[in-house]
Amino acid sequence: MSQIQSNALYGPSAASNISSPYQASGCGTLAQLDGSSEMVNGSIKRTNAAHAQGVPATPLREILSGENAFYRQPDYLKVTQQELASNTLLPVSYTWNSESKVSRVFKEILSIIVFPIGICQALHRLAGKVAILPASSPSLMGYPKNYATETRSQVYLENEWKHKRLTIEVDGYKIDAVIVGKAPTLGNGRWMLPSNGNGEFYEQKLVYNELYQLLNELNGNAIVFNYNGVGVSSGLPNRAAMAKGYRAMLAFLEDKEKGIGAREIIGYGHSIGGGVQGDALKNHELKKDIQYVFVKSRTFSDLSTTASLLIHRALGFLVKILGWNMDCVHSSKKLQAPEIIMQTACVCDYQELTDSSKIINDGVIPAKASLAKALLDDPTTPRENKIFIGMPEYHNGGLRDPGYLARKIEACLHQSKN
Repeated sequence: MSQIQSNALYGPSAASNISSPYQASGCGTLAQLDGSSEMVNGSIKRTNAAHAQGVPATPLREILSGENAFYRQPDYLKVTQQELASNTLLPVSYTWNSESKVSRVFKEILSIIVFPIGICQALHRLAGKVAILPASSPSLMGYPKNYATETRSQVYLENEWKHKRLTIEVDGYKIDAVIVGKAPTLGNGRWMLPSNGNGEFYEQKLVYNELYQLLNELNGNAIVFNYNGVGVSSGLPNRAAMAKGYRAMLAFLEDKEKGIGAREIIGYGHSIGGGVQGDALKNHELKKDIQYVFVKSRTFSDLSTTASLLIHRALGFLVKILGWNMDCVHSSKKLQAPEIIMQTACVCDYQELTDSSKIINDGVIPAKASLAKALLDDPTTPRENKIFIGMPEYHNGGLRDPGYLARKIEACLHQSKN
């Protein structure tokens, strides 16, 4: 059973040499103080001690809009610049656990005592760091070690887009994340949850236009995050932890009491991000009072098949042995929510596909290894809640027409209401 806890969002800055202006000025809707709680601007400034005594946490959604919105505070720009430039994690804002701490400790002890288990886990993480998730080793991609922080510090803040960095903890891992939206939309309940490709950082989404363009078309907001071991998110690449991180983000969006309280959630997984999304949704119970749409963009059928076709069958076998064979086909067939699957095809403009004849290699994923082709060629695939879209862009190309995708998402949301 999942365990959830919410901590103060406006705590001391993670940078050791910066004290939080929210705390100093008393502007924050939620702030950690020593020894007592007090009212500020009609909201509770809550202590860790008060939290321990069971004082209810102020839901994040209460500071997303209105007079107490985080971006309406007089020192919003200064604080946000400091938080984005910090090369360490901020204090934990929200905690979601998929298992108890006792269970986690037991598994760690078991991996030490039973030598083969420990070796397998070490090889799994090594493969993740070197091959599966190169963003966890920036130097292998030609980036400086602190690339994520350098990029994050360049996010432009003096415009209509509002940003709030936070940390979410899941089963001992701490995940670095940022909320982004506009003042008119942050309280509207529509949220996108992107999951990155294996060489991506969420920071790149915040300095390029594609995410903002899509959010504009959707009239929505987003929470972006880095997988464990990427940027300043803690830990090492681990398939199970990546899925748990995604589930924690979903739980944060779904939680009406201590989280965002979203009414509509749009998952957008690119490449391996579609695999992470699929892994997470296998074990995540979707809420009946929330509308979901899940998008998978240029995603593989399974990682072993992709490795076999790209390099050699032996590598595909190794992917299975090391526990990295994300199976997107299986998870897609089980998914009850509407799903949009996009894949590079021999088309000039975006168009819906009814068969796989136009699907081509996208420059990374061979056509035969693509999720779209696997599902379209499988007569057992449930088609009633899926849309297949052929797109002219290759694997890492930006969306040429975000409006087209936004309209398809809107149609799915409208259909799920009825």
